[in-house]
Amino acid sequence: MTSPLVLSDTGAPSALHGLHGGRGVDRWKRFVTGLMLHADWDSFEHNRLEVGGLIGEHIHTRTEEIYFIVSGKGLMRLDDEEREVGPGDLIMTPLNGRHSIENIGDVELEFIVVEALPPSIVERLPGYRPTEVGA
Repeated sequence: MTSPLVLSDTGAPSALHGLHGGRGVDRWKRFVTGLMLHADWDSFEHNRLEVGGLIGEHIHTRTEEIYFIVSGKGLMRLDDEEREVGPGDLIMTPLNGRHSIENIGDVELEFIVVEALPPSIVERLPGYRPTEVGA
């Protein structure tokens, strides 16, 4: 049996304090960046936001984000809407969508974030060459 290649794991995350004007500590680890991938992804990240923590409201002008909640309970704000989120929930934040996430539970809020580059951005990147369908 061949062992899989592990590029990264959840150990040794960075401790980000008050991210995007929020509060508390987000233990953040970027597993891979777009430079390591062939797909139009910008990054694949793991987050653990402490109890009471908030990643403040912000807007991405270059990437869309997909959040997948692993454990805990959060409050996700997107533009003028807010929803309680929990394990198994997937949230998509569009390009230029104003968003934030807050840990409203009594344990760490653990989630994965994938940042993707939409076609309108990819087409403007240096060296972009369209591929044929099925290639």
